[in-house]
Amino acid sequence: MAKPISILFTHFGEEWIRGSEILLLDLLAALDKDKVRPVVWCNGAQMAQAAREAGYPTYRDEFRFMFDYNAPKPDLGHFLGLIKKCRALCRQHQVQVLHSNSLAPTQWLAPAGIAERIPVLTHLHIDYLRRSRYALLLHAATLIVGVSRQVIEGPLEDGVAPQRTCVIYNGIDFGRLAEPRQDLRTSLNIPAEAMVIATSGSLILRKGHDVLMRAFHALPPMPVLPHLVIAGGGPEEQALRKLAAELGITGRVHILGFVENIVDVYNCADLFALASRGDAFGLALAEAGYFGLPAISTRVGGIPEVVVDEETGLLTAPDDVGAFSGALAKLIADRELRARMGAAARLRVEENFTAGRMARQFEQVYARLAALPRRQLGWSQALRDVARPYRNLMRLRSPPRKPRYAV
Repeated sequence: MAKPISILFTHFGEEWIRGSEILLLDLLAALDKDKVRPVVWCNGAQMAQAAREAGYPTYRDEFRFMFDYNAPKPDLGHFLGLIKKCRALCRQHQVQVLHSNSLAPTQWLAPAGIAERIPVLTHLHIDYLRRSRYALLLHAATLIVGVSRQVIEGPLEDGVAPQRTCVIYNGIDFGRLAEPRQDLRTSLNIPAEAMVIATSGSLILRKGHDVLMRAFHALPPMPVLPHLVIAGGGPEEQALRKLAAELGITGRVHILGFVENIVDVYNCADLFALASRGDAFGLALAEAGYFGLPAISTRVGGIPEVVVDEETGLLTAPDDVGAFSGALAKLIADRELRARMGAAARLRVEENFTAGRMARQFEQVYARLAALPRRQLGWSQALRDVARPYRNLMRLRSPPRKPRYAV
């Protein structure tokens, strides 16, 4: 049997375990350890603790990027130190592939990988602006993996060769989701016959919770008024509470803050709504689909790749309160449609968005990258890979040439 491929997973995040941290931990847990040997390098104490408790060799350092939006003052010594540390970890663990879990670590992984002739995989969880793609050396990565087709549109527009990109949808380890702990309908005093619309996610403008709240308020009169349950915390919480008061719906809007056991939220709901103004994937939509909830969401980012309009849910344009309210009303009024879309959502999630499926696809990619000839991974090939998108960028910036002679 072939030896497992040694992979250095590098994660640069905040001091929490949320979206991209959970996705990475789910991926690591689902990988076949006869095929892949993970090593973790991160900056967060919580992430480092979780990785160590899972049994992976783990290293923690301060990470810093340069030249991008909101970047700290450039520190060349720190940057070179990260490259040196990466090269040392590669030699210590005989690393065969470098996995950058988001774009930022690529800035030091790419030079280290080129120097050691090790392929670099950059895993994009969001779509980045052009400046970020260039400043953080995305184009020097051997392979760019997006969580949706929308995420890799930017690199392709830059001129990255399509064969240097691929899409692997996010996968969820549903086995880690806890059993229901409480009946939220009872604890929130929601009548048993009332429809419950649920949503989850950070309380930020991009998630469109204000649009959802206005659409909820605009629903037509019903014999039993529906309730809205919002799981998540964030900077917009007070503004949303104020909006609920202004609309006169405070008694039917339940803002729960961070919910440790999200299963309780899904179990109390009849449908799931996310009025996002932008979302690279929409992980909450996939989770809700697993629990058989039809979805109302928006045609932005990668959401149409998760929710199939008129099949697993309904999609509207972003920031369209009237259309979103109409979609909510349509599902509330049609029990059979909710059941049919909920069943289709569950099937779509089981076929496309599980941690096992994600892991099998990454294992194939790792094997392909590890098999690349080392001569293809040096500076000459890297410079050719970078030159193509750079030339494309210069063409975009350069004004059209004037004719040399008048005609």
